[in-house]
Amino acid sequence: MTTARFSADELYEIVETYASFGNHHTGTPADTQTTAWLTDVLRSLGASVHEDRFEFDRFVCTSELRVAGQVVPALPVFYCAAGEWRTTNLSVVDVDVGIVGNPRGLDLYLDADPDAAALVMAIGGLDDHPVQCNRVPQMPTIPGRPAVIIPGNWADRVRGADAELTFAATAEADRSANVIATLGAADAPAINITTPLTGWTPAAGERGTGLAVALAMASDLAADHHVTLSVCSGHEIDHTGLKHYLASRDVAGWPVVHLGASVGAIEPDSTGPAGLGNQRMVLATASGEVRDEIDRRVLAANWRLRKANPWPGEGGTWFEAGASVLSFLGGSSLFHTTADTAAAATTPQAMALAAEVAIDAARLFLDNHR
Repeated sequence: MTTARFSADELYEIVETYASFGNHHTGTPADTQTTAWLTDVLRSLGASVHEDRFEFDRFVCTSELRVAGQVVPALPVFYCAAGEWRTTNLSVVDVDVGIVGNPRGLDLYLDADPDAAALVMAIGGLDDHPVQCNRVPQMPTIPGRPAVIIPGNWADRVRGADAELTFAATAEADRSANVIATLGAADAPAINITTPLTGWTPAAGERGTGLAVALAMASDLAADHHVTLSVCSGHEIDHTGLKHYLASRDVAGWPVVHLGASVGAIEPDSTGPAGLGNQRMVLATASGEVRDEIDRRVLAANWRLRKANPWPGEGGTWFEAGASVLSFLGGSSLFHTTADTAAAATTPQAMALAAEVAIDAARLFLDNHR
């Protein structure tokens, strides 16, 4: 990878390698291995790299839900309770899939049916694949109840049978690190590129595609900009790494390009170019003619320039901190499921198109800051 713009196959290889580390939970061995790999990639591009470490409470849990002796595909709700349980006193609660990216989205559901000893959250989506939900990394101040998430297509089977849940969980002090890199001449115009590092699953489409585009963009823009690339851990637990990074910086007015969820993710039935999914949007603080030019350019990769209040994702965290932000986002039917592998989530052609358009839009955005 020696050219400014990576080839389509090189972009896809980045996604494939990222996903190969497994579930990217913050603070796990997969997180540590990903950090080491990314550091090596950045140094091969000539970047100066360091780790920005932070501490947090990591939720550690084993759980199993059975119906008539059959194991139900289920995931624990993180930070719901600490202790050990074995119970058949369960309540199945239907949950809106729209809340999965909101770290406080499950909070109200966790108060459901106070007579039940444990909760089973049914979330619609890909059959037989539970959809994990983002969480704030804090245990409840009052005794909680064990809770697990199941696929929506299992809800009636669990309701209509004698189900049993075993659950054991605790919170342990742990640490993780953001990867911070700089490229380009120090006296060149500054640009900050950012993308999350962690997630619940292999996250090929959700996280890997954004990381690949961020690397290509950083390499390209470093030709005439001083690039700071911040790849932050803790995304799935309330942007913990990014909040740590921003806590010691005044970013008001900084030009920031955020590569968020599913930047290069495809959908089999998409009408978009290269199969890029239809749930794609760009948010920008740019106005006037620059905004119109960005709008026209991003259409080529099936993005739509939108207005949103509040801004979603880590781009919103930067925006709230006062930065000037261009944010790329997408959606996918594989989102937050273990089916989000490279082979299912994207293609070299989709990656090349997403990277080319995002880089061009970023240059338009930066014209507003000269």
